Amino acid sequence: MTDNPLYKEGWTLVFQDEFDGPTLDPSKFSPYGLSHWKNKEEVKAVYQLRDSCIVLQLPDEKQRVSAIVTGMRDGLHRYGDDLGIDHHDRAFMNLVTKYGYFELQAKVARGSGLNSAWWMIGFENQKEQNAEIDIFEMLGKDTRLLNTTLHSLRDTKLKYAHIPYVTDVDLSEDFHVFGFEWDESGMKFYLDHELYWEIDQSPDYPMVTLLQLNDGDGGWIGDLDHSIPYPKEFLVDYFRVYKRDGMPQELTPIEGKESNLARYAISGVGNDVMWGDLYNAQSHVCYINDGDPNTALISKPAESLPHYVYLDWMEPQVFDSVALTTRAGLKQGPTVWDIEVSQDGASGWYKVAESGEVDWRNHEDDLETCEVTFARVEQVKSLRLVIRQFNGDKEAGTYQIQDLAVYLK
Repeated sequence: MTDNPLYKEGWTLVFQDEFDGPTLDPSKFSPYGLSHWKNKEEVKAVYQLRDSCIVLQLPDEKQRVSAIVTGMRDGLHRYGDDLGIDHHDRAFMNLVTKYGYFELQAKVARGSGLNSAWWMIGFENQKEQNAEIDIFEMLGKDTRLLNTTLHSLRDTKLKYAHIPYVTDVDLSEDFHVFGFEWDESGMKFYLDHELYWEIDQSPDYPMVTLLQLNDGDGGWIGDLDHSIPYPKEFLVDYFRVYKRDGMPQELTPIEGKESNLARYAISGVGNDVMWGDLYNAQSHVCYINDGDPNTALISKPAESLPHYVYLDWMEPQVFDSVALTTRAGLKQGPTVWDIEVSQDGASGWYKVAESGEVDWRNHEDDLETCEVTFARVEQVKSLRLVIRQFNGDKEAGTYQIQDLAVYLK
C-alpha cells in the first residue's frame, strides 16, 4: 500500500475519512445507501474497519449490495420504473458538493459477478440535476479493465460518455490510487496519479459520493463465480476531497437570503408519489419547495392515508407559519392536514397546528394558498405535514401540492 501525503500543492483538503476509527464516522458516511426505496435494514451495508481500511463485504448470497454514502434525500436516484418510496429517512448532507479533486486508495474485488464501484450522483435539488459519474466500476471478471462512465440521465446539457480503460496491472492484487478532478470546464480521471481520460463535460450542480460492492449473476457484470469464497470484499484505505480557491464549499439547496425558510430545506415524503417514467418525471419530491407554482408533487392513487410530506433543515429554524399552495383545489387539493415538528428530525414529533377543513374555491386551473399560523416554534430541524383528506376520488384520484412555504411572521 502506497503512503500518499495529505498535502497537494494548489489544493486545500476539505473532507477526509481515513477509516482508522473503531466505527464508521456518521458525520462522513452513512451505511444505508439508497435507503428510501427499500426496507432500511435490507440495504444496510455490511463492512469491517480493518487495518485502517473500510472493508465493504458481501458475507453471503443474500447480501447483494453494500454501499456507503455521503448524503441522501428521499427520491434520490430512482433507478427503475418499478421503484416506489418505502419510507422517509431524514435527509443528510455530510458531503454534497460541486467541483474539486477527489481521491481514494482501494483494492477491488476479484471474481466474475462482482462490481467494486466509486460513483457520484446529483442531489436533485431540481429534477434535471440527476447525472451519474462512475469514476470506476471494476468488474471482478476482468480486474485490468477500468470502466469510467458519465450517465446524463435527465440532464439534457450532458451526453453519455464512457471509456473502457485497460490497465497494465491487476487492480485486485494490491491497492491503487484513483483520482477524479472536476471543475466547470470538464472532468479528469487518474489512476496512480496518471491521467487516463479527460472530457469537456461537467455537471454544474452538487453531487453525493457512494462507495459500493455489489454482485449479479449474468449480463454485463458476468456470471457469479461461486469458487470465490465469502465474504467478498472491496477495501478502501482513505477518501479525500480537495478544493482550489474560489471553488464552492458547502452547498445548501439555495444560496442567498430568502424569507421563505422552506427554500433552505430538503424535501421528502413518507409515501410513494406519481413519478412518471425515469426520463420524463411527471412529479418529483424536489417540487414540494422549489418555489415554482408550475411544478407539483402529485400523490400516487390508492396510497392509504395519512400521507407525510417533510422538510428537513441542516440547522435549527424558528417559524410560526406554513402555507400550502395547490391548483384546482376543488378537484385535487388537500383539505385536512396537521403540522408537526421535531427538534432532531427523527423523533419527538409533536403537533403545532391543524388546517381544519379547507374550503378551496377553484375548480379550474387556478392557484390557491392556505396559510396556517400558530405559536412560534424554535430549534426545529424538521417539519412534516400529515395529509388526512383531499378532494377527489380517494381510490383513483390524486392531490397536488404546488408549493410549501414556511415563514417567521
